Amino acid sequence: MKRSGLVLSLGVAVLAVAVGVWWLTTLERPSASKRPVPSVVQRTTPSPGAEGKPVPAAVTSPVAQPAPQGNPSAAPNAAVAGPAGLKASVMAALQDDEKLYGYAGALSWDDAKALIARRQQETKALEDRLAGLGAGGAAAIAAGYNATADMHDKLMLIHALGRIQDDATDATLQSLLAGENSFSLQREIVAALGQRQDPDSVAILSQIAANQTDSQQLRFAAVQALAGQPSALPVLTQLIQTETNPDVQKQTLLAIGAIHSDAAQGALAAVAEGSMDIGIRQTAIQELARDFGAGALSVFQQLLSDPNEAIRGNAVTAVAQVHSDQAVALLQRTAASDSSEQVRASAQAALSAATVQ
Repeated sequence: MKRSGLVLSLGVAVLAVAVGVWWLTTLERPSASKRPVPSVVQRTTPSPGAEGKPVPAAVTSPVAQPAPQGNPSAAPNAAVAGPAGLKASVMAALQDDEKLYGYAGALSWDDAKALIARRQQETKALEDRLAGLGAGGAAAIAAGYNATADMHDKLMLIHALGRIQDDATDATLQSLLAGENSFSLQREIVAALGQRQDPDSVAILSQIAANQTDSQQLRFAAVQALAGQPSALPVLTQLIQTETNPDVQKQTLLAIGAIHSDAAQGALAAVAEGSMDIGIRQTAIQELARDFGAGALSVFQQLLSDPNEAIRGNAVTAVAQVHSDQAVALLQRTAASDSSEQVRASAQAALSAATVQ
């Protein structure tokens, strides 16, 4: 019995070995190309140490995976031909952006900062790549914009539209703006129109700024986008009179000041010396001082005789920023003769500060 039991055990063992050999030789082995590549490099988040720096939440949530292989700025733009090729280039950029912002897992503080910096750099390269598409590129980018729901993708496409050399871009941005419900994206589209600085974009922005049925925030953004553009001065000057929101009015004055022309100075002086709300007049004085300085001294001199005490005080502050003998003489006269004790004290303080300097 013992011998038969031993024989039986040996037979079972031999059978088990045979089956194992058969399984190993017949089962398909994954090749190197079929082996799954981990999408996340697992790292243990260190507990706060001497630095006490937490890991940024923006990187510990599903945000990003290392950038796509190769140089994102090396776009095949020169080889692109026709609408289909342009659209394919846009979709390829969107895919690269998706890879760039895949899940990164838990990172140390330094690794997180490095990842954020690299993402910003490579996103800029993708924007450069899209901005280089040229004629026909605006329509392809718009198609990509409408095909994606990702906020970061949309921002990248908008920024590219702000720089692309394509005559259809202004109309494309206007169309995207009309169909967009998110104010954050509307504001970026308006900013892209401002970046273009051509007659069509100025006309579109002027229309938005003057349309009182648009939201206050959108009008404000349009005025910001028109800042410093000489061709927008007539619209901005008119807007000061027709705009009903004080914040938009004040932003309009800032936009005029950024134009840095004699006409812009004249427009600000007219508001400063006019009969509008005191806050609007004060903003105009501040912009004259900041953007025109000594060139606006004659305006400040006139304002030192204004009936409103607050306006005279603002004029003293503006004159004090001009370092000239004429400015000192105006401050001395005001310190000696203004009817307001507070204005006289402000002028004397400005003179004392000038003496110390």
